[in-house]
Amino acid sequence: MEEHIISELKYYSEMLETHFHDMMDIDFAVESDELYILSARAGRRTELANLKIVISMFCEGKIGVEDVFQRLPYNQLEKILDKEILVNAHELKLLARGLPASGGVSAALACFSTEEARDLMAKGEEFIFCQTEISPEEIDIIMSKYCRGVITARGGMTSHASVVCRGIGQTCVSGLGDFDWMGDLGGCHNNELTIDGTNGKIYAGIGKIEKINANLTEAKILYELLSLVIKYNIITAETAPLIWRLWDVVALNKRYGIDNTKQVVEKEGSDYVSFKQPVKSEIESVYSTLQCVKNGDLLVEDWIGFLADELSAQVPLGCHYIYIRPILNPMDTIKYKGEAADFESAGLQLTGVEFFHINKFVDYLLDIYSIKIYFSTAFYEFGVTDEHHHDFAPLNYLDYTNPNGESLIINTYKAKKVAVYINDVLISSEEVSKVYHLLRRRKYYWEWYKENNVSKRAIVDYLRRNRFRSDNESKLYFLCEEMHLIHDHKLTLAGVSLLDDLEEKKMESNKNIDYILEEVILRGYNDNSSECNDFSQLIQRKDFKDLISLEIYEYYFWDERHEFDLQLLKEIVESVASYFCRPEVISQIETGLLQTIPSEIVIFAVTAIWAKLKTTRKKKNNSEEESSGWLHIEKNSKKIVKEFENHDYVLTEEIETIFNASREEIQPLLKLYGCKCYVHKNRSIWIKVGTKKKRIKKILKMHHFKYKK
Repeated sequence: MEEHIISELKYYSEMLETHFHDMMDIDFAVESDELYILSARAGRRTELANLKIVISMFCEGKIGVEDVFQRLPYNQLEKILDKEILVNAHELKLLARGLPASGGVSAALACFSTEEARDLMAKGEEFIFCQTEISPEEIDIIMSKYCRGVITARGGMTSHASVVCRGIGQTCVSGLGDFDWMGDLGGCHNNELTIDGTNGKIYAGIGKIEKINANLTEAKILYELLSLVIKYNIITAETAPLIWRLWDVVALNKRYGIDNTKQVVEKEGSDYVSFKQPVKSEIESVYSTLQCVKNGDLLVEDWIGFLADELSAQVPLGCHYIYIRPILNPMDTIKYKGEAADFESAGLQLTGVEFFHINKFVDYLLDIYSIKIYFSTAFYEFGVTDEHHHDFAPLNYLDYTNPNGESLIINTYKAKKVAVYINDVLISSEEVSKVYHLLRRRKYYWEWYKENNVSKRAIVDYLRRNRFRSDNESKLYFLCEEMHLIHDHKLTLAGVSLLDDLEEKKMESNKNIDYILEEVILRGYNDNSSECNDFSQLIQRKDFKDLISLEIYEYYFWDERHEFDLQLLKEIVESVASYFCRPEVISQIETGLLQTIPSEIVIFAVTAIWAKLKTTRKKKNNSEEESSGWLHIEKNSKKIVKEFENHDYVLTEEIETIFNASREEIQPLLKLYGCKCYVHKNRSIWIKVGTKKKRIKKILKMHHFKYKK
């Protein structure tokens, strides 16, 4: 192929990849020494290849943070991280070899009948299912978490068993011929097998299996990226559940999937223990509050899973009724298709669960006594047992086997609509993802006790001794009031929940306390342990320098994706960080003698970069030049310099008016220039580096900000 054709192909490949932010498959032809691009589409790839491609494109600056999380499904990460290999095959006895129908390595007890398999499932023992061929009636067996692999005597790579196993990620060896070779297996090797679905080999005994991707570089980079976006709240309503699902899989090694073997158990003649079933009008009222939420199925499962994990870690086994209860019987909330014309399925089912006494068991959720989660799911008719009875799936139901209170058996989280209440306040659909993120983030960044030099034990003791009834000036009184544990010298529901079990009457009669959403989710919560973020010090840290570079890149180069732009930004940030490290600059900052911000470093570098880029890139018209990210950085830097010539601070709410630019564009530059940022509730103020302490105190007092020495 001619050299100029190769150059053109590389040029168009880069252009397509940059435009679509993805790896592309390109069809092309060469005719009469001319290159023709025929078609382009996103390239197909394996799970591991997808992880490597997504992380590589992010590191090259071709996709943003949000793209990373949207293109890495959590179930793909599970498969990658759980992929195993047999490391001691040479030590095992090879029994037979079939067709490698579905990859993976598994070792367990050999099982040769459906009856034996169901018996092992009931006992909770793992097995390898060996059958002539898999029938539809046996699908539930191979989907069970106790089935570790499948061996079939008949069938090829496209047989029923092979296709099903590949679809669910189950190890499978097919087309073995017969099982005569297993005659002496029971006596010699305890009836145990090891199968390798990647090469179709079957060994006697239990092999040594290891995970091959445990130290994968891309997984480590993803972990670091997740840590950064969680720490610095780089989220959107769409990415919040995706971020935490990936965090559960990568950092906490959690795996997802429902496998309920429990059946509905009725207790005739017994009353409800944990709740009283609402009347039909109340159920209709709940239906009316349900809202469509992006990634609702992920959010519902994660809300319930997160709260159950946190509370169960503090409560003895079998005592779930102390902190969780169903709000209603989902089998009595069903709406069949005939009752509503817009249903695409057989009907809808409403499920509700309440977590209570949360602040009693979870220290960092001190101000939250109750979270209620309602969600509607569709169910489908899959069979008719007789003329009058129909079977439906999937359905959620109550389990009456616990003598102290019913538990909820959830067979599906496929939420159509969702309603979440925190302290009896309905969270809007736009805020559900954000609230979930902030509450989960509290686990790692809760600083309220440390900042206020107090402990939960001291607060509980103060409330239990009723000192708040006659006290209105002590530090503990104000802290308890801040957390809405007391109000007007009386315990709130949060305070009562922290001390004692809530009675049903109290729960029903005291729902008029003014809980504002922002106060509920932000109370006792800060990004940093101090009320002041001193960015001249923060910029010395590597993770913060990387974050600043990333923020500037995201907001100034969102439509220009050149892999070297991010690297150039990192070099500029490094230069500013070096400036703040100089002893004379540190001394000037500490004494309040510094009068200028390090904008000259940035403006000089940006000007030089843009001058060089104009000579290397193709000629642009004026409108394209004006849209350049480098020119925008230079213009906004000059605006900041001009503003700080006349003023030494700027309020966040005034940024857009003063600079005629968005906060997202200006705030990363203010961080880069070493400003101090003071935060009070939902307000923040940026103060120029080098401002004397006396002046800072005056500025904060003038705008009603707290000042901490």
